[in-house]
Amino acid sequence: MVHSALAYNRGMLVKPTWDSKGINFQTTDTELKIPDTDEPKLIWDMRGIMRNRPDPFPLPFNPEQTYLDSGLKWGEEIIDLIMADRGRVIIPLRNLRGFGELDEALTYTEDTIIGIDWSSSVEAVSKDFSIDIVELLRLLRQRKQKEILIYCLSGDYPYIPAGAASNLNIKMATLSESRHPPSWAKEVFSFE
Repeated sequence: MVHSALAYNRGMLVKPTWDSKGINFQTTDTELKIPDTDEPKLIWDMRGIMRNRPDPFPLPFNPEQTYLDSGLKWGEEIIDLIMADRGRVIIPLRNLRGFGELDEALTYTEDTIIGIDWSSSVEAVSKDFSIDIVELLRLLRQRKQKEILIYCLSGDYPYIPAGAASNLNIKMATLSESRHPPSWAKEVFSFE
C-alpha cells in the first residue's frame, strides 16, 4: 500500500523535484492541510530542507503516524525538532557532516528514522555517507539504527540484497508515482 507524502513551504503545499542541482520544489496555490487519517504520512518541510530554517509550526501537535523531515543539518538541532512535537523526526544524511554529526544527533534520542537520499547512488555532502548503500546500511546497523527511509529521488530503486535488509525496517519514498515497490520496502510513501 502506498501512503501519502506531503511537502510544504510557508504554509502552502509544494511539489518536490530532483535534478542534478539537488532537491527543489514547484509551488502550488493549495494551502497545507494534513489529512485526518490513521494511516502513516511523510511530511517534508522544504524551508528546513533547502534553507536550514525549519518551520514545523503549520503542522498539528503530536500527529499520530507522521514522519517529519525538516532538513536537519547539525546534530544538536534534533532537540528543537523533538521539542516541537510535530511527528517522528527523520535524520536525513543529505547535509550532515559525517558520522560524528550523526552520532551527536543520536545521543539526543532513540526514536528516530535515518533518511537516505538515493538517485543512482547515495546523495550526501559527506563522503562518510556517499558510499555503497549496502555498506552504509551496515554502518548504520552497527550504530543500532534499524529504522531507515530511502528517498528514491529519480524513480530508480537501489539494489539491496535480502541479507542486507534483514533486521532492518526500510521504508521508501518516491517523488513521482510509485512503481511496483522492491521487496525490501516495508512501507511506501509517494508525494502527490
